[in-house]
Amino acid sequence: MATALFIARFQPMHKGHERAIKSLLKKYEKVVIVIAAADKSRNERNPFTVEERKAMIEMVFSKEIEQGKIQVIPIEDKTSDEEWANEIISKVQFDEVVTASDWVAKCFEGKKVVKKAKLYKGDILNSTNIRRMIKEGNQEWKKLVNKKIANYIYEIALKNFFYSLPS
Repeated sequence: MATALFIARFQPMHKGHERAIKSLLKKYEKVVIVIAAADKSRNERNPFTVEERKAMIEMVFSKEIEQGKIQVIPIEDKTSDEEWANEIISKVQFDEVVTASDWVAKCFEGKKVVKKAKLYKGDILNSTNIRRMIKEGNQEWKKLVNKKIANYIYEIALKNFFYSLPS
C-alpha cells in the first residue's frame, strides 16, 4: 500500500480534517500530515502555534501516530510555491498527495501523483468559519470540532488571557 500526503493549516483542526484523515487511513498504509504555515501564529488567520496544532492532531490520532500509521511534520511558508513543494518532497517520503485544494494540487503538479478529494460539509466545516464563530461568541463552533479539541482551545484561550493581563 502507498503513503498519502495530507496538508492543512489546522487553525483549528475540525471534524472535516478528522473525517478526511480517517478516510485516508482506510485507503493508505501511512498518512503524512503536513501542518502548513508552521511559522504563522497568534494572528486572526492563524491563532494557534504549530505546537498547539500538533497537539490537536495528537489528541485525536495518538494511537495511529504511536503505531507509525501517521507522521506529522510542520512546514513553514516559503517565498515560492515551488520552493514550498520541494521542501515537503525533500523532508518526507510519500506516494500521493490527497487534497481538496486547487492550490496544493497545482504546487505538486508534475512532481507527485495528486488525487483530488471532496470536502465533507466544507461550507460549515472549515477553520475560517470556526474562527469567526469563536470570535463572535457563537458556541455552536464546539459541535464542529472534536470535544478534546474544544476543551483544549478553551485552555489555550484562558492561558493567553491571563498571560496578557498587566502585572
